[in-house]
Amino acid sequence: CAYGYDYDRTYYDRTPITEYDWICDKGFRETNIFIYNRLGELFGTVVFGHLGDTLGRRPVFYLSVVMITAGRLVSMFTAAYYAVFCVAAVFGSLTAHSIFQAPLIIAMEISKSERRGHISMMQCIGWTTGVCILPMVFWATKDWFWALLIATMPIVLFIHIPGYTIESPRWLATRGNYREAMVQLRQIANINGIRELPFDERVLEKRLANHRTDTVYGLASLFNGWRMAKNTILVILCWTVCSVTYFTLVLLSSRMDGNPFLNFMYQGLIEVPAAFLGQRASDRFGRRATNASAFCFAAATCTVLVLIVRDPSSETAATILATFVKFCISITFFAVNLQSIEIYPTCLRQTGMAVGTIAATIFGIVGPYVVHLGTEYDVRYPFLVMGLASAVGIGAALFLPETLHQSLPNTIEEAQQFGKEQRFWSLPKEPKSRTAGATESRQQADPKAEESIRLTVPEGEADPVSDGTK
Repeated sequence: CAYGYDYDRTYYDRTPITEYDWICDKGFRETNIFIYNRLGELFGTVVFGHLGDTLGRRPVFYLSVVMITAGRLVSMFTAAYYAVFCVAAVFGSLTAHSIFQAPLIIAMEISKSERRGHISMMQCIGWTTGVCILPMVFWATKDWFWALLIATMPIVLFIHIPGYTIESPRWLATRGNYREAMVQLRQIANINGIRELPFDERVLEKRLANHRTDTVYGLASLFNGWRMAKNTILVILCWTVCSVTYFTLVLLSSRMDGNPFLNFMYQGLIEVPAAFLGQRASDRFGRRATNASAFCFAAATCTVLVLIVRDPSSETAATILATFVKFCISITFFAVNLQSIEIYPTCLRQTGMAVGTIAATIFGIVGPYVVHLGTEYDVRYPFLVMGLASAVGIGAALFLPETLHQSLPNTIEEAQQFGKEQRFWSLPKEPKSRTAGATESRQQADPKAEESIRLTVPEGEADPVSDGTK
């Protein structure tokens, strides 16, 4: 700074740092922006997670689209005015999580139980695809302004597909709004080619009256009763372990030599097979066994890495094993995200997901310090920390209730009883009644008969409508 400076433009032609000289006495600005964005995500996740359970998933999604688009656009044109730039960046980060949580929850709440794993997998693949495309956009433009514009504009397209942007009928029913629930169900039926539903608003209200929840719950309600409190704490532990391990591995990988854009893309690609395997294992052996097994493999691999990482001749093996740890953690991310949706009641589902996301965001900040242990003290320390954390994850995953083949709880009371009758040392089995009912239905149904939509009703009662949304 005292004798002048020049920027390395090998990979970046223009960034806010190079354009407005955020160096020397302004060098803190980059770090501050990172911290402000994380704080914005934390605050926004709490607020919009709660709003998703009180105002509805669809309004929160639309609001998220508007806020993140407006925040990014304003920040792009105000980088010369640092205070305004910071405010706009934080404003855009408030809905960074709710923008994908809200539609995912809607998809889960309108789907039958055997399709929830597949839907979660598709969301993970979409996320990973974006992670892989993003560095290629920056590499092609080498300009932060145009890259951010290209990455932001597609978000607006979601406002122009109202036919597929529905509200959750399950959430509407729990709020007692059966008329609007029927409107949404008819819209779903229309998209599926079903002309008329075999039930009406009166039947819907009669069947689902005991699922109604008029009370507005907050974060404290997640600890209402020892079973819900236990599940919430275990979910937070799983999210924390995943976050610390994931971001530590990402930061370790970012120190690799070579093209930073390709390195970032390679890190994302490993999550595609992890999502496929996670979905297959979760639907075959259960969420609990998949989650705990992936944590177990990660802990064992970290133990091997502690033993060999200081040996220069084992550098290739250490890189492969570190990649395998990221593969395992990506599976646990898939499984715990799926469980977070399935164990919370409809009246608190988005709030519950927000709690896991908050834990992941807060403890993800530990990642740089774990990496610092390896660079300043001993290269084995990061893998030792990740191994011990994964061991904690094993215990947390094992004591979460199994959610495979289980109906989503709708009320606090149902959530407090969720998993109460489950045996610990057993793999989940599809209920015999469902299998027999499906077989009988296939035998009696016309092959060309239209499929209809099911709403979950209390066990022992007949469903008002049958299974099978597209």
